[in-house]
Amino acid sequence: MLYHQFDFSDSANFLALGKTYTKENALVLPWNDSGFSFHFYGTGFVLHFGAYPCPEVPYVRVWVDGRPSQRFAVTNGTEKILIDGLCEGAHTAKILRVTEGMDPIIVKSVAITGLEPKLLNKPAERPLRLAFIGDSITCGYGVVGASTTAGYLTDEQDSSRSYAYLTAELLDAEIQLSGASGKGIVANCNGDRTDMTLRQAFAYKDRQGGEWDHSAWIPDLTVINAGTNDAWGGVSDEEFTETAQLLMQEVRAAFPGKPIIWCYGVMDQTKMGAVEAAVNAFNNSYGNAYYLPVDTMYGKPEEIGGGGHPNTVTSDRVSKILAAKIKEVLGI
Repeated sequence: MLYHQFDFSDSANFLALGKTYTKENALVLPWNDSGFSFHFYGTGFVLHFGAYPCPEVPYVRVWVDGRPSQRFAVTNGTEKILIDGLCEGAHTAKILRVTEGMDPIIVKSVAITGLEPKLLNKPAERPLRLAFIGDSITCGYGVVGASTTAGYLTDEQDSSRSYAYLTAELLDAEIQLSGASGKGIVANCNGDRTDMTLRQAFAYKDRQGGEWDHSAWIPDLTVINAGTNDAWGGVSDEEFTETAQLLMQEVRAAFPGKPIIWCYGVMDQTKMGAVEAAVNAFNNSYGNAYYLPVDTMYGKPEEIGGGGHPNTVTSDRVSKILAAKIKEVLGI
């Protein structure tokens, strides 16, 4: 068996996905649904990682030829992920980070295996682009967990099973996610206003800060799902409505003319009026924004996942509603 190894010094080798960037010839995966895809000829590949110091174990999911494999834990970065036993030939691989963590996952290189292993042409991007800004609901907190589980467990999170990713799949779209569990646009779920907000998550390169270059990837539409943590954190409707308009202004400045949908209601209904008021006020000045209320998961025991969060049943329900709204807005 032979090996063909490549790093990420040449962007012609791979398609970056989500809020992913390169540093010192390695690929940095700081957010959920950040990752990369590549075409290759061979029988498999090996992923090599950089050190990972965060105590909360993150997971990545691998797709080969469009089929998802199991999730793989990155406990410290010294481990490797091996995908092998494929028929010798042309294949497509996709790797995504699917759980949260304070530290980025670093992918240092990929080694293709086979009798004549080689890289093929860079994968083409899907025809539609969707950006998502959101909290735990968007990030897939507890989505594959049991309703009896309390608290955050990385093995029960999977952003590729959240409503956001499923919506993108229904529409054959690329996805870029800016978000973090427990965060609001004013305060977090505990009322802490010094914590990172979702406005900052949208602007940041990674959780440590830095400015993300939005001009490098302009979506066709942005979905915002925020407000639950502000409600739990005691933010007034008036302050929320004012700040929500600021977030939409920041999104519109980054993506001029592109539509915005604010989808809300799964885990909180008390801020629905404030969300609608914000969207209406924004529309009066800027236009092309839409409010999409959705039914709560409460009262539907089959929809409750880990930590009292939506599970895959909820994700499936909301994704179908949202995909239909996006098609209506974009006329597709």
